[in-house]
Amino acid sequence: LVDIYWERSFRAAVQEHVSEKKTKKSEEKREENEDEEKKEEETATKEEEKKETAASTEETAATNEEKVADLMADFGFSLEFNPDAFTPNLVASNDTSSASTSETAAVRGASQFLRTVSLPSLAHDLAEYISTPLSGLALTMTMHQRGINMRYLGRVADLLPADITSVRNIRRLVLFEMVTRATKHILRHLFRLTPSSLHAETFALVANCLVGTQFCAYPAKHLTAAARAIPELSGMTPQTLATEVCAQVALRFRYTLPEDFVSTLVSGHELMLLREISVKIGAQLALRQYYFAPPTEAAVHATVVASLDAASAAHMTKPVKRMVKDRVDAVLARQLSIFPDDIMCFVGRTKVATHKSSIADGAFEAGRMALERGDRALGLDLLLESLALHEQTFGVLHSESARCYSVVSLAHYDAGEFELAAEFMTKAVLITERTVGLDDPLTIHNYLNLALYEHARGDSYLALRLMRHAMDLWAIVNAPDHPDLATAYNNIAVMLQSLRRYDDSLRFFDICIDLRQGLLGADHVLVANAKHSMAKVLAVSGNFKAAVMAERDAHRFFSATFGDDDPRSKETSEWLTELTINAVKTAKLSKATKEKIMESANLLRVDHESTAAATTSAAATAAGSATPSSKGHLSIDELIQFINSNSSKSKPRGGPRGKGPKGSHR
Repeated sequence: LVDIYWERSFRAAVQEHVSEKKTKKSEEKREENEDEEKKEEETATKEEEKKETAASTEETAATNEEKVADLMADFGFSLEFNPDAFTPNLVASNDTSSASTSETAAVRGASQFLRTVSLPSLAHDLAEYISTPLSGLALTMTMHQRGINMRYLGRVADLLPADITSVRNIRRLVLFEMVTRATKHILRHLFRLTPSSLHAETFALVANCLVGTQFCAYPAKHLTAAARAIPELSGMTPQTLATEVCAQVALRFRYTLPEDFVSTLVSGHELMLLREISVKIGAQLALRQYYFAPPTEAAVHATVVASLDAASAAHMTKPVKRMVKDRVDAVLARQLSIFPDDIMCFVGRTKVATHKSSIADGAFEAGRMALERGDRALGLDLLLESLALHEQTFGVLHSESARCYSVVSLAHYDAGEFELAAEFMTKAVLITERTVGLDDPLTIHNYLNLALYEHARGDSYLALRLMRHAMDLWAIVNAPDHPDLATAYNNIAVMLQSLRRYDDSLRFFDICIDLRQGLLGADHVLVANAKHSMAKVLAVSGNFKAAVMAERDAHRFFSATFGDDDPRSKETSEWLTELTINAVKTAKLSKATKEKIMESANLLRVDHESTAAATTSAAATAAGSATPSSKGHLSIDELIQFINSNSSKSKPRGGPRGKGPKGSHR
């Protein structure tokens, strides 16, 4: 903060000094012009004036430099801060020095700069997603980089309005940070009052009062006899703990937290708050599924089956079924969200001031600046040199080395060297997992970048698995309404599109667009980009009508915001024209096909009716022209009856012939 304030004050002093100098110079020049007008009659000849003009043009550059030097010649700036500015003088002095007055004025100016400039600027960057911290630690680093102490969290929360949907996620993160810090101080006080053997039970009680109220309304009734002997633990309820947390927040952050924040703020985000509290305290919890409300048997059964290996899940033998049933019964028998047995241990947290290497940082920044200028060869050389210096200074397994690896991989990715980009990012992921943690935001972002690089090198299936792992970690760290999550959904949709799974790709594009519209509004460049990408998938899948609607929305935004000459407006215009033509062709072809089908159906109906009419008329004609001896008009049954009757009439009148041994006889 002091450096930022000093730089801002220095720039303001320079601008004020230059403006005063320019004003003074203009006044002097005006006076000189007036004097020259009086002496016009005494000037030299025209040739001498031309010579003087030529000489003056040769000295133009020198005079400009002299003017700049003259402007800053007598410039003086001094801004010093005294840490003892507001402390009483140890040595009695009768005179009031002006130095002490200037020192206190400097401190007051820095404080005013913090309240009027730094805090509103931070709130603006958070609301506009210029800075998107993912966890409480990331928020702390963001504030410390701007020189803002954590005691100003209340002011930041006041600057983020609660009735705006776009800032809901970051405001929740700010409030959770205040709640977790207040809970940390409460737990530290309780740890001092209890023996170390009851620390796990104390942590479980506080956690259940915050995140497990839907599971058990009075967690203190499950305390052991030793814990009940401590009044601070036996008398703790969710209401008393909420009141104490609100008091701590008001004391430390000057923010009024509502009494029902557990039901209004924590509900639905219990896992996020539990992780933040565990990180603040240093508690390591068992790796299992935690339920913050009584689960159903079907949900528990699905979770248990999903946790089995592929072989056991494919062949559900009797022992496997018995094991699944035992696990389900054990989960359903739990009466609390968190038991003392779930706390594995407590790890001491220490604050370490990481040393810096000026040479390595200088090479790193020079490499980044060279890449921004477009000098790729020099930039990569400087980054690799910085990477070697970081490894020599900090070692390979260090977060600074991981940061350098990730920047080098990004440089290779921009250059189209996807193999090297994936290799360097894999090293960055391995280092961040072992240095900052498996669920740290830096690790999650490295996983997302690695998935993007693997997709670029052609392994989309591995990229989707990496994305799935990153999304699982994201569900632990933050809520599903974080703005960066829309980018992850968009990348997943693109990967599925490359695998020709268009229905799944469209589903993720819909999620991405809904999330961005809810946070940013319909008229935003990211929403338009997502609709443009979605239109391509719809066109490939054959739904040209929906593709035209999505592309029309994207083109309307780009054209109205950036103009018709913008490359994005031209691209969407070309796509819209092509999609419209294809949609018209598809509609005409569909209409022609329907007409042909209807025509064929009508022809078949007419042929059937004509055939039936011809058969009926032929039968009537045959019946009218039939002679008494003709029986062609009779039906089959009537013909059989007629034949049988005739055969009975044509029998001989004599008796039956008998057969003897020598032939027939009459």
